[in-house]
Amino acid sequence: MIQKAVELVTSLFVQSDDHRFVMTLSSPHSREEYVFPGKDISYKDCKKCIVQNLNGELHMVYLDIITATKSFTHALNVSSIADVIIVIEQLLRLPFRQWHIQTPRKDLYLKFPKPGKTGNNLLHHFAQSSKLQWPEREEKLMPLTPSNAGTLLQAIGICDDVFNIIPAMRDKYVQINHFIRIFEQYAGELTNQPLKIVDCGCGQAYVSFALLWYLREIQKIKATLIGIERNSELIASCRETAHALLFDESAEFIQSSIQDAHPKSTSDDRIILIALHACDTATDEALALAVKVKADIILAAPCCHHFVQEQMDIRHIPIEESFLIRDGIMKERLGDMLTDSMRRDILISQGYSSDLIEFTPLEHTAKNVMIRAKYISNMPSKHKEDAQMRFEEASKRWHVVPKLHELIKK
Repeated sequence: MIQKAVELVTSLFVQSDDHRFVMTLSSPHSREEYVFPGKDISYKDCKKCIVQNLNGELHMVYLDIITATKSFTHALNVSSIADVIIVIEQLLRLPFRQWHIQTPRKDLYLKFPKPGKTGNNLLHHFAQSSKLQWPEREEKLMPLTPSNAGTLLQAIGICDDVFNIIPAMRDKYVQINHFIRIFEQYAGELTNQPLKIVDCGCGQAYVSFALLWYLREIQKIKATLIGIERNSELIASCRETAHALLFDESAEFIQSSIQDAHPKSTSDDRIILIALHACDTATDEALALAVKVKADIILAAPCCHHFVQEQMDIRHIPIEESFLIRDGIMKERLGDMLTDSMRRDILISQGYSSDLIEFTPLEHTAKNVMIRAKYISNMPSKHKEDAQMRFEEASKRWHVVPKLHELIKK
């Protein structure tokens, strides 16, 4: 039976040079200790094992061993598909009854009979590939890559001297591309007009430089950038990057707080205001600035939310909901949700279509919410009034008011 299983698995690879795969082994029929390929120690009470190679070429496969209480990962060096088959044959001798092997071409399902059951039939069937996104394919879908933005990626420290992505900067590389995808989906008809990017609390301006490059160099749109930052060293660094990218005329950086900044614009400019991880009330200041300058699009990823959290008092919350903030971590998370939901409704009351979306995957940061808003010039008054009412009711119920409310009223 094991030989038959090896033949079936091997058939997935013999007609393809693509060696990417994910194999999931589950439903163990024994609780005995297991010894996995490449490891001398044994693992108790195993529930599942995931074996994968997500690179286009074979160098290493990873085993994730999941027990009832913990998970362990280790790597095996391989140089050919023959090496992989040897590993698979060793795994087939472990008492996992169900196997699901995914490849870019197709899937294979294996099911071994229970021990002692009459007959030795190995059930199997092939199916259409169930995993639609593979790393190499995702790379091709990225708006910015070393092939079309190598100079940019090198200037902002994501690529090395030969335009390879620096491993430690891959998360940043994925983040800026994800941001541009969000912008692409949301901007719509705005991309055929001159655009002004206003980056509040720009830091080193990774994302805004990436967006400026994407608009000017790839989409051939007349776009400019204004970065607002209090730190003089970061301002100097941004100006150096702008010079390296030949963006001296299209990128301006202002040393100022967000509240005191007065970015210049003309009636022809369509403004894209971004604020990524601006701390606490700096996000409120950025949103208030967006309303003041009538930004067409707002993309803000808030950071800490102390202003509202400090207002939350168990004595002033309805008794049936007070249990939600008895623990510090839950009070913090509830404060985050209240703050951003109220910010969203305040923006709607000011004529914006607004919602909350995921900005970066949760495994990269717990602060992964983005406030997304687009100005609607003819928004019905009732939509604005309903949003204002939702905000006021929430404020009264929870006895909290975000800083944005105060700034908008000024």
